[in-house]
Amino acid sequence: MLQLSYRGQRRLAVEEVEPPALSRGQVRVRVHSAGVCKSDVYGYSGVNDRRDKVIGEGDVLVMGHEASGVVVELGPGARGVEVGAPVAINPISGCGDCPACAAGDENLCDARTILGCTPAAPGAFAETLAVGERNLVALPDGVPLEWGALVEPLAVGAHAVRLADPQPGSSALVIGGGPIGIGAALAAQRRVGDGVLVLEPLPERRSLCERLGLSALAPEDVLRTHARFDLALECVARPETLAGAISAVPPQGLVVLVGIWSDHIPLPVSTLVWRETRLIGSFGYSHGDFADVAAWMADSATDLSPMIELRVGFDDMIDVFDAYAEGSLNAVRTLLQPAS
Repeated sequence: MLQLSYRGQRRLAVEEVEPPALSRGQVRVRVHSAGVCKSDVYGYSGVNDRRDKVIGEGDVLVMGHEASGVVVELGPGARGVEVGAPVAINPISGCGDCPACAAGDENLCDARTILGCTPAAPGAFAETLAVGERNLVALPDGVPLEWGALVEPLAVGAHAVRLADPQPGSSALVIGGGPIGIGAALAAQRRVGDGVLVLEPLPERRSLCERLGLSALAPEDVLRTHARFDLALECVARPETLAGAISAVPPQGLVVLVGIWSDHIPLPVSTLVWRETRLIGSFGYSHGDFADVAAWMADSATDLSPMIELRVGFDDMIDVFDAYAEGSLNAVRTLLQPAS
C-alpha cells in the first residue's frame, strides 16, 4: 500500500509499504478521506517540535488523525462491526483502566495514544490503516463518506462547548473561523441559539461561516465596540487573540482555550486577576462527543461541503504541506483521498 512517511525536519516521502498486521480487536479500514490538520503542518514546518520529538532513530511517522473510510477486514476478536461499513475514525485511544477512561474521558488518559501522532500508531495518510474496533463510529445513512473526515475537528469544538455548558439565550464569541472554530460555533449555536458570533480576519473564511449559517465579523468590527459576551471560545491561541477573548467577557466571565498555535504565549495576568476571569483549557473530545457530532451530521440541515476546499491524491500531498507551510495555501480543509 502507499503511505506518506515523515522522518522529521521536513522530510516527507510517498512510499510503498506492507499493510500493518491486525492485532486483537483491530480492523482494517480502507481510507476514503483524511484531513490535513494545521497541527501536522506546524510540526512539519517547525512552528513547534511536537512531531519531531516522537521520532527516534529510524522511525517513520504516518500522520493523519482526521479520517473516514470503509471497513475491509476484521482482526481477531473484532465482532462489533461488519466489512463494508462506512465509518469515521476516532483517533484517541485510552488505556481503558484509569479513572479518566472509566469516566469516558479517554482524551485525558495519561497513557492515551493518538493515531498519526506517534510512530507506534500510524495514521490515515495511507491507503489503509489498522485501528481498534472501539475507535470506529458508524456514519449514519445520508452522511457523505468524506464528511466523516470532518467529525474529528468539529468534535474538538463541540467538546469545548460541552465544557463551557452555555445556557439557552446566552451569547458566545468564537475567535477563529477555521475547522475547530466552526465546530465550536456550530455546537454553541445548537446550545444557545442565535447569540453566537465568529471573529475571523479573513473575508473568505467569514463568507464560509455565513454559508454554514453562522454570523461572522472581522476583529476590528467587534473588539473596538467593547461588546461583551457571556462566553469566549478561543480557537487560535495567539497572544493577541487570547487578550481579545479575555477582554470580550464580563467580570467573572468564562474563556475556553481550545487552540494551540504555540506551546507558550504571554498571559495578560493583571486583567485576568482584576476581573476574576475564568480560564479553562479544552483538549480533544470524548468518544461520546465524537459520536454525537457524527449523529448531528445526519440530523442537521447544515451542508458541510463548503468546508472541503481541496481534494488531492498522494502525488500532491508533499506540495500541499509545503504550500500550507509557506502560506500560499489556506484552505479550511484539504482532504487526502487515496483513490484520487
